[in-house]
This record gives sequence, C-alpha cells and structure tokens, in this order.
Amino acid sequence: MKRATHNRGFTLMELLVVIAIIALLVTVMVPVILGFMKGRGLSMAGNNIGGFIAFARSEAMNARQPHVIVCFSESELIDESGPIKLYAGPGMAVYRINKTPGPDEIEINYLKQLDFTDAIGGDVNFSNRWIGESPKGPIQPYLTDGANAKFAGKYKIVVLPDGRLIIPEDKPGYILDTAETMNLNTDLALTDGERFVYLDINPATGGVKRSNVLDREETGETQ
Repeated sequence: MKRATHNRGFTLMELLVVIAIIALLVTVMVPVILGFMKGRGLSMAGNNIGGFIAFARSEAMNARQPHVIVCFSESELIDESGPIKLYAGPGMAVYRINKTPGPDEIEINYLKQLDFTDAIGGDVNFSNRWIGESPKGPIQPYLTDGANAKFAGKYKIVVLPDGRLIIPEDKPGYILDTAETMNLNTDLALTDGERFVYLDINPATGGVKRSNVLDREETGETQ
C-alpha cells in the first residue's frame, strides 16, 4: 500500500516575508535605475548631436548650398503651412539656405530635427547658463537677411558647402571630465535637470568631443 504524500505550500508568514523583501529591493533599486537611465539619456543626446551635425555637413556638401543648424530651447511652432503643424524643440533643426532662389523656389527649406524629448530616461535640454550666455545674433555674410531674421534670438551654426562650420564664439578643444570643469564654457551644454554634458565642435571637420556625464557639483552650474 502506497504511503500518501502531502505537498506543503507556503505559509502566510513566508509569503509576507517574500513580499517585504521584494518591496525593499524595489525601493532601493528604482532610484538607482532611474538615475542610470537619466545619465544614459543625456549621454545619448550628446552623441546624437554628432550624428546630426554629420548629416547637416553631408547635405551641405551634396547640395552645394549653405545649411544652418538652429537650436531651440523650448517647443516652438516652426511651420503651419502643411496639413500637419510642425514643432521643434527642445532640440535642434537643420535648414537648407538657397541664397538665390528662383521664382518657384523657397529660400529657407526645413530638412530635419533632433528632438531632445525623445531621450531615454527623461527630458534633455540646453543648460540654463548656456541658454543665457550663448551668442544669438546674425551671422554675416554666411546667412541671408531672411534667415537671420527668421532665426533671430536663436543660437545658430552655419554649415558651408565645403563642410566647414561657422560656430559663433567657438570654444575649441577644452573638455575635462573632472572638477576642473567648474565654470567651463563650451560650444554646447546639455542637462537633464540634475546632470550635465558639455560638447566642443570642431569647425573644420564637424567632429564633436563630449564630456562624461557630470553632476551639478562638478560643474558650477546653478538651477
């Protein structure tokens, strides 16, 4: 005669202990994971700018026309002529500039944008200090009067047909990933609200050098 077997389940106390352990792990790990994702999103946004500038250079050299990269620190309506209204920002957009448009041609042609709000782990924008201090005046003689007027008050980088970049008040080649970054001025500065990334752009090649993701204490940035 076979002996009866009994499957022993979990007691209520054991289940409560397991649930408490899981809750504790979630409480500890979620801030760590969110912090990592925020830093990664900021880093990815910095990397994407390099690809965006490379795209603008390729378009300028292929079309043999100057292009302009325009920075938007907040969302703006940039085109309502089509069936769908087009917004840009926070981020960058690139336009082709036709200096001698024909009767049926457009002087300023929108091509593409890089949207910082798509960054993984939280919104990314230009740092407040950079927004306040970056030069935003006209760029002569590289942009037409119409382009300078359309993008007045915006930070602009002109891409010439030979691939060179005209960067207002270019700050070349000085990126340090240490506390020496305090009060550093660079061509571009991005933030996710807590961390910062600094970028220098080579005006000859369009190459972008990016700092590590830095905490506010390492940068001297304020709110």
